[in-house]
Amino acid sequence: MAAVLVRRLAWQGKVFGPGCRELRNLVTPFGIWAVRARAYRNSSWCDGGGCIVLDYSHTSLVAHWIRDEIRRVGQGGYLGNVYWGRRKVLDFSSAFRIART
Repeated sequence: MAAVLVRRLAWQGKVFGPGCRELRNLVTPFGIWAVRARAYRNSSWCDGGGCIVLDYSHTSLVAHWIRDEIRRVGQGGYLGNVYWGRRKVLDFSSAFRIART
């Protein structure tokens, strides 16, 4: 139930910029572009394996302590971990689609 409320009222998704080196989160029911992160490949804090890091430490005042790690698990599907500082606080799944402009 809480996830449904967050999805409808707060977080609407992630939008990667050109070159996929940064992203912005869409927030509020109106889809406001906010909470920017750098995206890059690195080793996972979880197990040292390869992952895509979504790093908010240098780009966001409200989420500077957050680090997401995602791994592709299928066509457009990703599993992720969320860290608050160095502490893992949440697992998530996401589906990304490419928007054509």
